[in-house]
Amino acid sequence: MSPGATCPGPDLRPPMVRPPGRPIAVLALLVIATGPGPARAEDAVTLPPVLVTAPVPLSEGLPRDWVPSAVDSLGRSEVQAGRPAGLPEALERHPGVTLQNEQGNPFQPDLVLRGFTASSVTGLPQGISVFLDGVRLNEPTVEEVNFDLIPLDDAASVEVIRGTSVLFGRNTLGGAINIVTRRGEPTREIVPELEGGSFGRQRHRLRVSGQARPLDYYLSLTHLQEDGYRDFTPSRLSSGFLKLGGHVRDLDAAISYQYSNNRIEQAGSLPQAELGRDRRANFTAGDFYAPRLHLAIANVRYAVADHLAVDGNAFVRDLSVEQFNVNAAAENSRLLNHTRSVGGRIQASYDRPLLGLDHVLIVGLEYTRHDVTSRTFQEDVAGSSLEADLADREDAAGAYVQSSLAVARGFAGPRSSLVLTVAGRWDLLRHDIDDRLGGPSSGTHIFQRINPRAGLNVNLSERVGLFASYGAGFRAPAFLELTCAGPGAACPGLQVGAAPDPPLQPVKARTYEVGLYSRPVEWLDLTATAYRSDVEDDIFAVAPTGTTGLFFQNIGRTRRQGVEAGGRARAGRILEAYVNYTYTEATFENRIVDLATPLSPGTETVRAGGSFALVPRHRVNAGATYRPRPWIGLSLDARYVSDQFLRGDEANRQRPLPAFWVLDAGVTVRHRGFEGFLKVNNVLDNRYETFGTFAPNTREAGAPVERFLTPAPPIHVLAGLRYAF
Repeated sequence: MSPGATCPGPDLRPPMVRPPGRPIAVLALLVIATGPGPARAEDAVTLPPVLVTAPVPLSEGLPRDWVPSAVDSLGRSEVQAGRPAGLPEALERHPGVTLQNEQGNPFQPDLVLRGFTASSVTGLPQGISVFLDGVRLNEPTVEEVNFDLIPLDDAASVEVIRGTSVLFGRNTLGGAINIVTRRGEPTREIVPELEGGSFGRQRHRLRVSGQARPLDYYLSLTHLQEDGYRDFTPSRLSSGFLKLGGHVRDLDAAISYQYSNNRIEQAGSLPQAELGRDRRANFTAGDFYAPRLHLAIANVRYAVADHLAVDGNAFVRDLSVEQFNVNAAAENSRLLNHTRSVGGRIQASYDRPLLGLDHVLIVGLEYTRHDVTSRTFQEDVAGSSLEADLADREDAAGAYVQSSLAVARGFAGPRSSLVLTVAGRWDLLRHDIDDRLGGPSSGTHIFQRINPRAGLNVNLSERVGLFASYGAGFRAPAFLELTCAGPGAACPGLQVGAAPDPPLQPVKARTYEVGLYSRPVEWLDLTATAYRSDVEDDIFAVAPTGTTGLFFQNIGRTRRQGVEAGGRARAGRILEAYVNYTYTEATFENRIVDLATPLSPGTETVRAGGSFALVPRHRVNAGATYRPRPWIGLSLDARYVSDQFLRGDEANRQRPLPAFWVLDAGVTVRHRGFEGFLKVNNVLDNRYETFGTFAPNTREAGAPVERFLTPAPPIHVLAGLRYAF
């Protein structure tokens, strides 16, 4: 097995605004962006405010100075800047977002934010929620996120809301990522696109959109294939996305359907010695991941009265996954998972003065039912055998309320304000696990918790604001974690094992945050945030030496803390630049923690203050776009990531993964309906690795445990052309 409403400062107007004909919204937040957008001649001289939405994506909202959180937002053009391979790459230029690549392909990276992870890889300490048009995309198997199934090309906006959240709920420990898809606009468009580049990459896409009032429509078809930068790693991603909407008086509705059918070959990491000989090698060729997805979402908003709106969504999601892992030390494994999810959310937003003070109240309910089946086969030359056959009926429910009140105005000037936010949320998760082979995994597990949140915005003027907040969050153990939860229930490959007694405890987090947002001059935005997240009962996956499996365990108290700072500037229509710096500490806080490790003797003692693996302490990224003429834009982006300890070395005794820096460059040309681009990634052809662990090298006598590293791609080129009819 391969190891809308905009407000740059305080606003004296009523906070809720309802522009007609916009997409559905439950809550919107305004934030000063810290990342650059693409070069466009029509951009205004001043920096534009941007919209941040909450779980059900719509246009109503609170101004930025009513939001006690750090938020990054990307508009449609910013999402596509740099032609990212997926959502993680689109977010990489924002503060603190770091990517690792365990799988050796561009479509399944691990995204780390504030020391928490969103990843498609089983076994990582997941703590970031991802939403698409109000639907949670974290899989019920182990809260993983399949980034290759997210229709990023069809995104109208992407927002990163950092820290725990009442509105986004469970699993939101480090933050939430909210994606809102596009709808048809007044101008009809037919846009074919062609793209090609290194490693045999080909991409074909067609987009058709427009309006026939009161209806709007949006359709896209996309097919991508490439050979991969490693040996024997071809990938194919095929998808279709359709969205139909309508707006009649006070009712706005949209329904979408997504189909995806992918197959991704996974190279994984390499022994360090072999990496030195051939960085393109594939240690266990044959690993692949093949998902097929159907997803239908309906969003509705109805303005009941001038100050009351009700929003809701409902969805059906059907996902089938085949995962095959080649294992040089034992039998190969084949996992067949099927998940069918049905659910919805309803939320009311009320904005009437309370005791003569501006006030916004949000109340919501949600429920989702997941039906999961998981079968694991062990295979060799003699045939295959069914090793596990389990089902999980999972019910997830939540209820929340949030109240924001402008308790003071004009105390430091005509545009100053003091806004208090208090909120609370109840979440419940129930697993009903059935072991169809009559094994010990059957059982019912119920987890529930009430989490509070409070925050204060101190807005000194329309250009300077500060905030402070406290919030609690939790993540319940997932299906796979509950059935692989001890040395006697280790899971070979991706097989589910035996239910533990006592069961795993849920993860609890308490986050404290203070921040500043400022626009000292019209062309400059500055942000800074300091935070600390104290976590209890973090769930880690560990792999003891001498086995081919893993199991999950609670590890007591941990902490994530750090600083995020950023600036964004624009000089007229000619030059645009950004710079971000992040310092992150992710540490163990128990006096002593014993963890299993692939390293001899099979256990490691981690002491208080020890750093998490694969969480760099320092990260810097910067970039600029220069437009010498309105029709051409030249861009340069650089990023630096400090060294990181390898997975399996939580005791911090081994040599870390070296620091690295990367430079990318690009050019975009526009003329009438034509747009062409050329992007060169890793311009200086730096050799570096983004992931490291320890595993037995089965090609050596005695299969010694060695460092396994995943090489980053060498210099590579991407070019494309599109025309809008």
